Amino acid sequence: MIDPRGQRQPSPHPSPPNPYAQPHGQPYGQPYAEPYAEPYGQQPYGPPSPHQPPRVPEPAGDERRICAAAVDCVLALGGGSALGLRVLPLLKAEADSLLLAVCCVLGLSFANQVLGTWIFRASVGKWMLRMRVVRETDAGRPGFWRLVHRWLIGMTWLPMQPLRSLVWSDGDPYEDHCKIAYVRVKDLRRRHHPG
Repeated sequence: MIDPRGQRQPSPHPSPPNPYAQPHGQPYGQPYAEPYAEPYGQQPYGPPSPHQPPRVPEPAGDERRICAAAVDCVLALGGGSALGLRVLPLLKAEADSLLLAVCCVLGLSFANQVLGTWIFRASVGKWMLRMRVVRETDAGRPGFWRLVHRWLIGMTWLPMQPLRSLVWSDGDPYEDHCKIAYVRVKDLRRRHHPG
């Protein structure tokens, strides 16, 4: 029944039930679904969903890591000792040349391993072997203090591990306590540009 203003008025008689009505207003009683929705947990653009852990590339192989460490060691020992024994005494520095050489080796190692990695994500040896240094948790850029911590561990605790493994043989002696991983460049690019 429609009133003079064109609005529908309730009927004084109840309407008969519709035998074809579906529950929830959807065909066959199914809940409403978005027509072009992405599957659960997948997003076409933007950062990964909080429901999915970030994909971290697998670490580089041991051979590649050993070769990169050898290049960095030769650079620090060769360059630092040459700088300390040959160049600095020519500048009339009043210090023992052996002490200068040790300080130059440590300084060059710090510059390569910490500052170079902080700025370029790789030391010279890792850069030559196409590796980058990332955080283990999300493959992001490691922070400065984490790199300093890793350098200090590498200079003190890590060289003692072969001796430690002879005396105490429990656990992984080369476990990285700073949560830093060395990954190949192509794996890191594949993570950022899948497909």
